[in-house]
Amino acid sequence: EDDDDDNDDWNAGLTASAGAEDTTPDDDESLISITKSWVKSLMSDMGVCPFTSGAEMAGLPMGQVYYTVSRVATAEDMYAAYWTEVVRVETCDEKSLSTTLLVTPNFAQHNIEMFENFSNTLTQPLEGLAVDELIQLVFFHPVWTFRDGAARGQDQNAANYARRSPWPMINILRTKQVRTAQRGIPTGLVYQQNERTLTKVGSGALESMLQKRDWKELEGHKVDRKDIEALRIAKDLQEAGAVKVEDMTLREDSTPAANKVDLKQIEGGDMVTVIRQALEKRLEKREFLTGPETSAALMATDFLLQELDNMGEPKAGTSPPVTKDETAIMGEDSGFLQDMDDDGLGNPFGEGYSEGLNPANFY
Repeated sequence: EDDDDDNDDWNAGLTASAGAEDTTPDDDESLISITKSWVKSLMSDMGVCPFTSGAEMAGLPMGQVYYTVSRVATAEDMYAAYWTEVVRVETCDEKSLSTTLLVTPNFAQHNIEMFENFSNTLTQPLEGLAVDELIQLVFFHPVWTFRDGAARGQDQNAANYARRSPWPMINILRTKQVRTAQRGIPTGLVYQQNERTLTKVGSGALESMLQKRDWKELEGHKVDRKDIEALRIAKDLQEAGAVKVEDMTLREDSTPAANKVDLKQIEGGDMVTVIRQALEKRLEKREFLTGPETSAALMATDFLLQELDNMGEPKAGTSPPVTKDETAIMGEDSGFLQDMDDDGLGNPFGEGYSEGLNPANFY
């Protein structure tokens, strides 16, 4: 009985938030038309999503963007709508359906916390259900906020509009395409570029456009894809399946130039210093790392971890000594990384860095 009451409360909250005063079109055709205008203006013309070309095409390889609307308002109905679209992605080829935008205008539109909680219930089971090899998910919401711990003023909040959509949306992407993108574009580069691009427009102007659901003012801000590294790399991958030589530092090397690091920065260097400098920039100066800086920090970390592995297993009943360098990395106690999270500093490498797949790196 208690479980039923909890479910009723959950559904009632969703319905109530969706029922607030709103100007959502009654017909799906108009709603999709506005959504496509947002995709073209923000995702494509502003280069927020490097792999989107206009409102109709996206992905690696390029294929059709499928738009669908579900006006359900309860969690149970939303699960059903979501799994219907997952099956559609699985049964369609990439050319006819590269990625899906499931638009949910009546679902938690005025309750971002509820939407985020529901989103977590979709992402967490992906691996357990063995669906993570098929799809990855990105979520959009009218009041989405990046939670990277960075202190931002009003204008700097413009980066949030990379994920602020006219209605709540679930973007279903193909895992294979996400992996291809991650191999080509440096970690965090897209997020940093979007922050610069959107800050030029300003959060006030972006919010006004979102409220009006009219993005004509962005016409004068359309980016030139040739001038932005992440967009050049994305175009290379879409058209040729590989990054052009001019985007690399060495022929035969598939690492993009933006993510290259001079090995002299690592070989023979002080590994601990490399890592500490990266952490100081991210945590103390609150600045994002460049592609080379991120690579250097990760390479230094990998090197040190490998050295620790090479030390071998300790003898029975003993523990290996903790070196000065290890103490410098880990802090005075093993709660160093946890302390960073407790302080609200988030990931030391920035919003764009994560271990494993994270399609949200490309928004």
